[in-house]
Amino acid sequence: MAHRRPWKCYSKWTRRPYQYKRSSNRRREFARGGAQSKIVRFWGGNKEAPWESFDLTVGLKVNSQVQISSNTLEAIRITINGVLQRKLGRQNYRLRIRPKPFQKIRENRMLAFAGADRVQSGMRNSFGRSTGVCARVRAGQIIVDVGVDIKNLPLVRDRLRVANMKVPSSCQIVILKYKTPELLKQSGLPLYDDKKRKEVPLYELEFATA
Repeated sequence: MAHRRPWKCYSKWTRRPYQYKRSSNRRREFARGGAQSKIVRFWGGNKEAPWESFDLTVGLKVNSQVQISSNTLEAIRITINGVLQRKLGRQNYRLRIRPKPFQKIRENRMLAFAGADRVQSGMRNSFGRSTGVCARVRAGQIIVDVGVDIKNLPLVRDRLRVANMKVPSSCQIVILKYKTPELLKQSGLPLYDDKKRKEVPLYELEFATA
């Protein structure tokens, strides 16, 4: 049985995308076929409730530019959604997975049995075949949103801590939205602007609310 390549072979990206597309386009960057995405649902909890109805919206921010596989995104969703749904109930939180896995990963598999040099082309046709899909994420990007009340924040922080272990990059738990400044101070987490990708200092917050 063939083993999967370690993800360190695919975690970094600098070249153009090699995307999956359901069309008759024959360009190489829009290749057809290959493995499908392992994650098909990007939300959990009460998706009909607006984000403003929760006390806090907590996010998981990546600190470096990486590629995250669809298997990892599905593992993150199950890690957070399963526990929150069992302990809080589906109506008391809202979960969203932001990255979409369009980037295809490929591998030029080499045969390893006796006489393999007679039946394979080696590195002459080394473009490889698709083995899965992943999502390209830039530094400072939010990959998970969780809307929750302040009393359930310790449970959400613990679930995001476990989800951080599955991402091939160091992450930080931040606050994206809040109802009142008092709730923000009670959370003990930094406020983050996901559009500008920078933290909002507390003195700027106090100046704006004064």
